[in-house]
Amino acid sequence: MENDISMSEEAKHRLRKLRVLKLSAFLLVLDLILVGFTYVVLINNNQRNAKKTGEVMLNQICSILGKNKSTEDSLMDSLKEEYTIRAKTVAYMLDHHPDAENSVVELNKIAKLMSLDEIHIYDENGTIYSGTLKGYYGKSFDSDEEMSYFKPMLQDKSLSMCCDIKSDVSDKGSMMYAITWNSTGEKMVQVGIKPVRMLKEFESNKVSNVVDSMPVYDNLNIYVADIETKAVLGTTDENVKDALEDLEMYLYGMSDDTVINFVAPVDGEVCYCTAIKKDGDLICITQGKAENVRSTLLSVLIVFTYLLMASVVLLFIMNRMYIIKGKQAEQFSVLTTMSDIYYSMYLIDLSDKTFVEYSSQNQIRDVVTRHSGEDVVAIMKNIIDETMTEAYIEKGQKFSDLTTLASRMKDKKIIFKDLLSKEVGWIRISFITINTDKEGLPQKVICTTQIIDEEKRKEEYLIRESNTDKLTQCYNRRAYEEDVDIYQNHSMEKEFTFISMDVNGLKAINDSLGHEAGDELLKAAALCMTKCFGKYGKVYRIGGDEFVAIIVVGDDVLKQIKKEFEHNVDEWSGNLIDRISVSCGYVTRNEFPDATFKEIARIADTRMYEEKARHYKILGSVPR
Repeated sequence: MENDISMSEEAKHRLRKLRVLKLSAFLLVLDLILVGFTYVVLINNNQRNAKKTGEVMLNQICSILGKNKSTEDSLMDSLKEEYTIRAKTVAYMLDHHPDAENSVVELNKIAKLMSLDEIHIYDENGTIYSGTLKGYYGKSFDSDEEMSYFKPMLQDKSLSMCCDIKSDVSDKGSMMYAITWNSTGEKMVQVGIKPVRMLKEFESNKVSNVVDSMPVYDNLNIYVADIETKAVLGTTDENVKDALEDLEMYLYGMSDDTVINFVAPVDGEVCYCTAIKKDGDLICITQGKAENVRSTLLSVLIVFTYLLMASVVLLFIMNRMYIIKGKQAEQFSVLTTMSDIYYSMYLIDLSDKTFVEYSSQNQIRDVVTRHSGEDVVAIMKNIIDETMTEAYIEKGQKFSDLTTLASRMKDKKIIFKDLLSKEVGWIRISFITINTDKEGLPQKVICTTQIIDEEKRKEEYLIRESNTDKLTQCYNRRAYEEDVDIYQNHSMEKEFTFISMDVNGLKAINDSLGHEAGDELLKAAALCMTKCFGKYGKVYRIGGDEFVAIIVVGDDVLKQIKKEFEHNVDEWSGNLIDRISVSCGYVTRNEFPDATFKEIARIADTRMYEEKARHYKILGSVPR
């Protein structure tokens, strides 16, 4: 009997041992499966994170380079306009002082007065016969490729030109040249200036400086190279030559403006690579894979050790749930942190028409609350209807239509639209793809709204600045030419009036009292013009002492403001000069109903010059 009991206990012990072995084997297999799964997940996460990091860096670099290019183009246009005006001013001065034309001394005085480095005078055939540099005498538009740029001047005497920055053959450094015909069309006057501001802008916007300013970490490198010449424009890698040779085979044949991601050996190390061809440049971001693999293996080892220490499957499951919840909390924390920079932020599931709010301000939250029983498509429509100004509701509805969003965002990472809201001014609505289906259609998107009112106001300010003459605060020649294009392509108003004006005696005052007095004269004349004509239209300064007003008034009002203008001019007195005089030529469309804009402007100029001649005849002097 005792032997039977002993055998029974032994059997139970063996059974318990067998169960422990089975459970251990189960846990070991489960641990290995989970470790393998974790490794794959981490590797995929590392690759996705590397891809996102590379794309963010590319977007930042492309954005900075694009803004720099826009700034340089804007500055270049401004300098060309300024230098062309200086060339016309020199031509005007030489027309009134023909003795200075062949005097190097006098020409140098004019160059110094106008802040110029060079003055060249061409004959009608495009050959230099005078100027501040005798070494250029005899050269023509056929002398070299740079001078041939101005050949169109020979075909059109109404033309004025200004070239981009050139390297001067006399080793004087980079120069810009502007050229114009004189008033009689007998000669051309060219001025040369060192564009100091432009060169400083080019230096600060160099790709190498942009790359150097980018925040990078160990194991990440940036490469920017010219596609055609293969010249390196900027990099963070000392071994850039070897790196670009390694990358060349992967980058062959890639399309412009298309981001590609791939894995490649770079300078002996396998890297995650993100690249794009943009505006003739190749931009590539590389991130070393070895460091990510090492950190992944370390993470896997920690997980494996942790799982081996688990005593029961339940404890393992509880810990896995904790890890999953921790990751979800971390993701939510990241999105919540991102949402702080936005006016509102929602995660939208396009497949089941649901959404999750990460942040929202009062105006949008109130709309969502009022329509909480509706699906996300209807809620989005109501947000646009109730928060946007009337002029932007239709555009907003079309952009935010969730029923067509997936097709519009196919293979796209982000789309955005700027709209004007009722409460906070300009906002930017963006849709960002989170994941896609096999066809590249987004299934989940992040919808954000961001207040950009200040940015828009700065943009409008810059536009106003670019169209305003700094001295007189009138519209400048650029604004005038833009408005001229409109009038030439559209019919003029019935009560359209063109006024050509010229300030008398500017040069005499500049010569006798100085440019400060001349500036006072111009500002006084502009003040009188804007005070009388400004509320009926626009006043432009189109040259040194030349002004134009385009207004829309009836004949009776025109008579009244002409008297007001003459009275204001007669009554004005300043600190440096006692009085001002302005010659005017008025032309209304009623006088010449079939005339074009150019014909009306030409008649107004003729009347202005006739009045100017009468003015100087009374004074007993010649115009200066």
